[in-house]
Order: sequence, then structure tokens, then C-alpha cells
Amino acid sequence: MDAPAGPRGKGRFLFLGKFLISGLLLAVLFWRVDRATFLRTLQAFPPRVFLGCLGLYALGYLISTVRWQLLLLAEGIRLPFWRVTLLYFQGSFFGLFLPTLIGGDIFRGYALYKITGGHDAAIASIVVDRLAGFAALIVIAVVALGLAYGQIRDPQVAGMIVAVAAAFTLMIAMLMHDGMKARASGALRVVGLARFQAKLHGLVEALHRYRGHRWVLGQAMLLSALLQSLLIVTYYLLGTGLSLGVPLPYFFLYVPLITFVAMLPVSVAGLGVREGGAVFFFARVGVDAAAALTMSLAYFSLTLVVSGLGGLALLFDAHGAKRVES
Repeated sequence: MDAPAGPRGKGRFLFLGKFLISGLLLAVLFWRVDRATFLRTLQAFPPRVFLGCLGLYALGYLISTVRWQLLLLAEGIRLPFWRVTLLYFQGSFFGLFLPTLIGGDIFRGYALYKITGGHDAAIASIVVDRLAGFAALIVIAVVALGLAYGQIRDPQVAGMIVAVAAAFTLMIAMLMHDGMKARASGALRVVGLARFQAKLHGLVEALHRYRGHRWVLGQAMLLSALLQSLLIVTYYLLGTGLSLGVPLPYFFLYVPLITFVAMLPVSVAGLGVREGGAVFFFARVGVDAAAALTMSLAYFSLTLVVSGLGGLALLFDAHGAKRVES
């Protein structure tokens, strides 16, 4: 049998490896928790709470779409809101099968790049969109730490939040530095990809142009803060439905860290890593591992349901394309 050819074969191999890691992590978690407690906790979960959280989660997707469209308009990319919404949901659907929580951004970037005929800001808008979300999440965690540290006093969690904030600030400084283009070009030459220099230069220039869109960036940050707060409250409502008895401030501290952990490129859609993070952090406030695991899987099920709508969006797009061709 022939070996898989080139990057496609490597991509399949990496996906399989990360799928196995997700399965292994979940297997370890289920092996360590009290499975009888897990089942009892799951059976006692009120369906109305899940449906309410589902509505909040879907609202978060619409807020994300509005934020992305604002960033696109700032660079002169004008698409109908319904089109941007379809692209966002389609990307979310593919994110279920790609490594980390940002796997769907790859699809969004590729699709928008084709639609706009290779516009430099097509990919830059997604990078800025994602960075705005990260920045808002870090600000929320830092503010929550400042407000609640007198009562919580957890040096390890405080150190993690400060470390993530420092790493993110350093990354932004490097990304926005005027010498980034030359350094990136040198890196491409070293690895034999100099033919992509022009594309890379266009991307870097588009990213730097966003520094001049201060009003739009301010709006994007406000929408990101609203979005991340909404998702944290969704986590809290799931925990309340499971009778965890954990006050809301802890969610504003732990959920950002759980989200950052889930972004590590070692699993599919963060599955397994996210659940391990939830078990680890909420154990610090006395939450049973089975209950924390149930909450995290309930949150992931929201992602499955809402992102699954992206599959319908793909079918809608394919049907529309066939009608145009005929």
C-alpha cells in the first residue's frame, strides 16, 4: 500500500493523532471520576436550563458575527450580514473536526479569501477578530482577579492569569512591530517558502492597517467583552443547574484559563483538554470531579448543537451554487 502523499497525508495523520489524544484524555477522566455520580448528576440536570443556555450560546455566535462584519467593513470588504453569518457558522462546523478551538478560523479565512479574490484583509480580519476575543478574555480575568483576590487568595491561579496576560502582550507587541515583515520574510527563506513572501507582506500590512481603525477596534473590544461575559455566565448557569454551589466570581477566574488551555493544539476542538481543565480548576473550590466533567461536557454539547447548524449552512450554500450553475 502506498504511503499517503504529501501534506494531505500528514494532515490526516495529525488529525488522527489529536483525535486519539482527545479520546485518551476523556477515557482517563471517566476512569478517575465516580461514574455513578456522573450519571446521577447528568440525570438530575434540568432540560430547561440547557435550553436557556443554548439560546445564550447561539446569541454569542450572532455577536461574534457582528464583530467580524465590523472588522471587514473597516477594510472595505462589504458582504451581506446573512453571508457573513453563514461563513461564521460554517467555520464553527469545521472547527468541530479541526485541532484546537481556532480550527474553524482556517476554513473562514480560506473561504473569505476566495470570495474576495485574495483580499489581504480577508485573513487579517479573522486574526484581529480572534485577538480581540483573546484580549477581552484576558481583561476579564485580570479584572476578576483584582476584584476577588482578597477573598479567593489563590497564588497559583493568579500566577497563571498574569503569565497568560504577559505572553499575550508580548505576542501583540511582536506582531505589531514594524520589523515583523522582514523577520517573517527571513523565516520563509530559511524554510524554503520564499514564494509566499508577497502574500505574507500583504497580511502583515493589513494587520498593521487595523491600528488606524481605532473606533472599529474599540467596538470590537466592547463586543468581545460582552461575548466572553455571556459565555462565562452560560458556564455559570450550567453549574447552577448542576447544583455546584460555586459563586459567579470563580467562573470569571477559571473559565478564561480553561479556554486558554483548550486552545493548546493537542486535541480536536479542545475536547478532553477543556474537560481536564474544568476538573482541575473547579476542584480548587471543592467541586466533585464528576460534576465538573458533566458541566464541561454540557458546555461542549452546546457547541455541538449550535456549530452543527454550520452543516446546514454548508448544504444551503451547496444548493445555492447548484442553482446558479444550472
